[in-house]
Amino acid sequence: MNKLPCLKPVRILVILLAGIFTLSAQARTWTSTDGKSMQAIFLGIEGDNFKFKMQNGSEIIVPSDRFIKADQEAAERLDLIGDDSYTLASARQIDTLLAQNLKKNGFSSFNDPLPDDLFVRRVYLDIIGRIPTKEEFLRFAESAREDKRQALIDELLISPGYASHLFNYFADMYRLNASEAFVNGIRMDPYIQWWRDQLAANTPYHEIVTEMLTATGNVGQNPASGFLLRDTGMEFDAFANFGQVMLGIDISCAQCHDHPFDEWTQGDFYDMAAFFGNTQRSLGYRPSSAMMGGGRIEMPNAPEGWKKQFEDYASSEHGINMRDQADRQFRYFVQALGWNVADNEALETVLPHDFRGSGGKPNEVAKPKTLIGAAAKTGGKTRREAVADWLTAPDNPRFSIVIANRMWDRAFGRPLVGPINDFSDSSIRGAAQPEVLKFVTREMQRVNYDLREFMRILYNTRAYQSIATAEEPDWGDDYAFQGPVLRRMRAEQAWDSMMLLQHGPEIDEKKGADGSFYKALLDIDLSEASNEEVWEHFQAWDSTSRNRMGFAVLASEGNMTPTIVDDKELRASELPQPFTNASMLDTFGQSDRIITDDHNFDGSVPQVLALMNGPVTERLTGLSSKVVVDMEEYDGPDDKVRGVFFTLLNRFPTKEELALGTGMIEDFGDDGISDLAWSLINSPEFLFVQ
Repeated sequence: MNKLPCLKPVRILVILLAGIFTLSAQARTWTSTDGKSMQAIFLGIEGDNFKFKMQNGSEIIVPSDRFIKADQEAAERLDLIGDDSYTLASARQIDTLLAQNLKKNGFSSFNDPLPDDLFVRRVYLDIIGRIPTKEEFLRFAESAREDKRQALIDELLISPGYASHLFNYFADMYRLNASEAFVNGIRMDPYIQWWRDQLAANTPYHEIVTEMLTATGNVGQNPASGFLLRDTGMEFDAFANFGQVMLGIDISCAQCHDHPFDEWTQGDFYDMAAFFGNTQRSLGYRPSSAMMGGGRIEMPNAPEGWKKQFEDYASSEHGINMRDQADRQFRYFVQALGWNVADNEALETVLPHDFRGSGGKPNEVAKPKTLIGAAAKTGGKTRREAVADWLTAPDNPRFSIVIANRMWDRAFGRPLVGPINDFSDSSIRGAAQPEVLKFVTREMQRVNYDLREFMRILYNTRAYQSIATAEEPDWGDDYAFQGPVLRRMRAEQAWDSMMLLQHGPEIDEKKGADGSFYKALLDIDLSEASNEEVWEHFQAWDSTSRNRMGFAVLASEGNMTPTIVDDKELRASELPQPFTNASMLDTFGQSDRIITDDHNFDGSVPQVLALMNGPVTERLTGLSSKVVVDMEEYDGPDDKVRGVFFTLLNRFPTKEELALGTGMIEDFGDDGISDLAWSLINSPEFLFVQ
């Protein structure tokens, strides 16, 4: 950005005092210390000055100490996340469109406004995936700032917890699984960490998708390749998942026959899959799919003959016997290097011999063709580059509809059109709020797929900040979005809230294994590295216990001796993905990451038993728990009761609850605090996002 011109102090004073400049309603009003105001778009902080854009397009610089304290605080916040003028204008437009349709459906207005205590709990759970601490709750409850809701939303969106919680959603959507069904111990940890890094950096979503679709190499050389490597050997299943998560179309049944309920033919399936048909994902000696034809590269992204010459070197210099079971780790290492995305023009997508649908003939080579919209432009591009450009192009609204609809579902507990992974054009036209769907689709493009800014818009709507609708609408009925739908916490929200109660807010900063050691093992330029250098990587591979590879972290740059991170007291996003069977996360419905969007919200007897008698609950509510110990700072029993309610339910107790809790503490002391905490954590109120 060019440096803005520094205006003379007299000019600055005139602007501040006159207050004659008026922008559209999108511009924020800024107030000087002597009560004068101006409307301007905030551009950022430069030294001790604030930068603004005026109605006529000119940019000015004003000393920060000329503004009231509230505006100085607002500027510090907006400098980190961006001006909110368009954010709030967009939120108001969504409310306007929703309200118009609400009246058509017999509603006078939205649900009642959300009170502060429910608001603070909801936004903590929805934005950073955990309940607030009692200190965070009280700081918000006691604030008299008019813009405190906007400020809290922004504060949470730029906190580490935002990316942590959003990761859990995409981990379910993209089936981020470190090791399930991957051959011979090959792992996905670098790909999973890549996702964490992209979300923490707020990388625009269309850039994330483009990088995954066009990546080459193994997960050490290019972690984004994990998207295509995820389903090696099941290429058509991989394409079916691509359709669900990026196009909102489930075309999987058209793999075997024409779609019985939609317009897709079996030929359509293979023509679209052909964009990935010359993508090789593994070593040449691995059997190719029966539906794939052509020659396979022996070692993708390596000089011709590299694999054989390295095996010969290992045999002559180190006594490796490729057929000896004792040397299987060497074979696994070479195979991991070759689990490697490459474009191989010799490969083609061939229709099956028993092809029986429309749009093709048995054993015919499929030609790349898009399912919807304009054709993908392939000139001078690989097929994957062409389909990535087509997918994310502004004239392909399907991509932006899908991700906008998914993010809306995250905020409101119900999508604008559904199901989120399979909806037709007729479903779009028949949506309960069609104008809202059109608007948020355009907004997703306007913010350039900045998911944080898009969610910022939704969280600032009056619709979102309404009391939740308690009765879940039937999928056969339209929902007018008079407020979010009452829903239970995700497994990760429950877990992260429990980790907060056990460890405090520092849990947001704790990190787990990051795949760095595994990435370093495979991050080899095979065209440049000597045999001796590659052998050193194998030695590091062989020295690490196979079942500990996922917990191995690079001790320091260039040091191939790992440290082991196996801390289980972490936020869900930092744990192995997915977490172990029979864990609290598994019990409360975390997806096994085999099927897209397979998170489970159903209640169960094991969940009840885990909360009533499980070890986690004992650590949270026992006499030595942080909840009980923290109550020592309060003097009287009534204050202790309020402290327990602030901590677990983030609200003030009712008169009856206060009397009951006070009696428990007066009669039983710390045991009474423990019993009260146990009762609250086992109440339905604790587990629901109201």
